[in-house]
Amino acid sequence: MPTPRFFIDAPTDAFQLGGRFELPPKTARHAGRSLRLAAGEIVELFNGTGAAWSGPVGFSDASAWVELEHRTDRTAESPLAITLLQSLVAPEKADWIVEKAVEAGISEIIFMPAERSVTKLAGERLEKRLARLTDIARSAAEQCGRNVVPLVRAVPSLEAGFKTVSGDVKFVLAPGADASASSMLPGLLSVAFAVGPEGGFSAREIELAAAHGWRPQLLGPRVLRTETAGLAAAIWAQTLVGDLPRAC
Repeated sequence: MPTPRFFIDAPTDAFQLGGRFELPPKTARHAGRSLRLAAGEIVELFNGTGAAWSGPVGFSDASAWVELEHRTDRTAESPLAITLLQSLVAPEKADWIVEKAVEAGISEIIFMPAERSVTKLAGERLEKRLARLTDIARSAAEQCGRNVVPLVRAVPSLEAGFKTVSGDVKFVLAPGADASASSMLPGLLSVAFAVGPEGGFSAREIELAAAHGWRPQLLGPRVLRTETAGLAAAIWAQTLVGDLPRAC
C-alpha cells in the first residue's frame, strides 16, 4: 500500500525533524475517519515546495499529529516545464483537466476565455473556481507522488494569455496545422500548449496566437476533445524528451 500523503499549507520551517507536527483539523479527520489510519502508521507531509517529511501518525480524541523523522527532497518533476494554456470550459471538465494535468506532470495550468467558450467567469465566481481547482491540484499531487503543486491561475483575455505565457517553444493546437514538430523538443527546458474550448479556436484566434510567437500544431490524425488535447500534448512532449519511456 502506498504511503498516505497529505498536502499541508505551511512554511517549510514549520516542519522540524525530531518534532511533532499537529495536523490541521480537516487533515486529521481525513486521516483518522476517512482513511482509518492506525496510530504508528507512517505518513508523508509536503507543502508544495519540493520537500517532504515523514514519520508515524498519532491520534487523540481531539487531534492528530505526525512525529517528523525523515525529510526527502526527491522529485517526481519532469525535466520539461510544461505550461497548459486552457480555454475556459464547463466546471466538471475543468476539474478533470486540472487533476489529470497534475498527474501528467504539467507545471502550470492557466485558464483564459475564448470566443467559443460557453463558460464565462469573472470576479468572485472566478476566484471561487480557482480556489476549488487549486484544492484539486493539491489532492492530485498527494495521490501521484509530486512534492510540487502546479500553479493554477487565470488571465482576463485570450490575448493576455498568448502574450504573457513563456516557453522555449509555444504550440497552439489546431486541426489542419503542421504535425512535424517532433525534432524541436529534445533539448528544450520548457514548452507551452494552448488548447481551445469545445469547437476549437477560431481562425482569428489562431492568427492572434501566431502573431505572439505561437506555432500552430497538429498532434495526430484524430480530433481530440478539449479536455484530452492538453494531456495528450504533455505526454507527447515528455516522451520525446525522455521523461516517459518510448515503446520498444
